[in-house]
Amino acid sequence: MKDLLRALRRHHDVRLKKKRQYHFYGAYGRLDSKYLGRALHTATICSCHVCGNPRRYYLERSIQEKRWMQVVD
Repeated sequence: MKDLLRALRRHHDVRLKKKRQYHFYGAYGRLDSKYLGRALHTATICSCHVCGNPRRYYLERSIQEKRWMQVVD
């Protein structure tokens, strides 16, 4: 069972690395393994206004909070 889970995890790692190699936050043509590993394990590369939390930069509520406010009102 352990081997199947490990194989599945490795399969998904390869799949995501291939997908994010060209389509991950404007990293067109960056093929180095360090960058691909970072892109695989982190949802966002940096915390700029494009990648980061919208609440921090635009004082915008999350979808869950918006739904909750509709129920409360």
